[in-house]
Amino acid sequence: ISKWIPSINDLHRHKPAPTVRYSKPMPDVEALMQIWPAKFEELLESARLPDAELGLELGDLVRVMCGILDIPVYSSLTESLHVMFTLYSDFKANVHFQQQLADEGGAMQGGVMMMN
Repeated sequence: ISKWIPSINDLHRHKPAPTVRYSKPMPDVEALMQIWPAKFEELLESARLPDAELGLELGDLVRVMCGILDIPVYSSLTESLHVMFTLYSDFKANVHFQQQLADEGGAMQGGVMMMN
């Protein structure tokens, strides 16, 4: 047992990341991480993003956020949410974006960039 536990742990460490097959075409996360047009970036700095105070049902709020992020929504929200959370995770782990935030004096707060 003492040899088995480390071998299982080693197996899990070297296991490839799971792949997801969507039922409909979804954009590649790398494509979603591309820089937005400057005018849209400016709008995001001044506009208030939708939140719970908007008074939408959760599903409708997800549809709005996916629309902003160019993530298609089909009959089920599950796959769109998976793409959104994968995008969020990759964004948070991306060294380039974290360095850009640090250079601009911004900070991530609850997944939203806050300017100091």
